[in-house]
Amino acid sequence: MKKLLDTDFFKNGIWMAILSSLVFSVMNVLVKAAGASIPSNEIVFFRSLIGTVLILLLMKKDNIKFVKGKKGMLALRGMLGALYMLAYFYTISNMPLLDAVILVNLSPVFTMFFAYFFLKES
Repeated sequence: MKKLLDTDFFKNGIWMAILSSLVFSVMNVLVKAAGASIPSNEIVFFRSLIGTVLILLLMKKDNIKFVKGKKGMLALRGMLGALYMLAYFYTISNMPLLDAVILVNLSPVFTMFFAYFFLKES
């Protein structure tokens, strides 16, 4: 796997961004399809469980240790990420997909305001 990721194709950040967008688009469609018969909370649970297992395996493979400091900030980020995913998957499941994706992509507008007020960026 590491050899594949070391190729010139994957070293270029643009291609990784395009690949990421493609994967998230497929995920959105799958969440929409699954949302017709599975509650969005359950979809979030299994998505998170699978993601956690994959990350733990990658950390073990590369011998990466958990950080010792700033656990409060990591916990806050995790809780906010979980709330985001719950809201996002609920929105995808209960609205037309195009409308849901447009609403979710308002996050850069909020990020701009938060960066200005909390991080003092201009």
